[in-house]
Amino acid sequence: STPFIPPGSVSTPKAIRFPCPLGEAYGYYYPPANDQYECTTEPAPPLLVKAHGGPTACASTSMNPGIQYWTSRGFAVLDVDYGGSTGYGRD
Repeated sequence: STPFIPPGSVSTPKAIRFPCPLGEAYGYYYPPANDQYECTTEPAPPLLVKAHGGPTACASTSMNPGIQYWTSRGFAVLDVDYGGSTGYGRD
């Protein structure tokens, strides 16, 4: 059977780019998502940075239960595509 995930608990990624020593880096930012909770004591959520393995891999926006686990618990996640990732950094 397929597990049920409440719609308000699924984080939708946003493509971002940011400066780095060799130019620009790219990634997907997943904000916290949980309709049952709201932090009122901090201006920004804690951020987990995820880097994929190997230079021939890349980050994607496909459903990732590991990322959704953290975002449903109040963390933001940045899934980074660093220079040399597939589709980035090679001429």
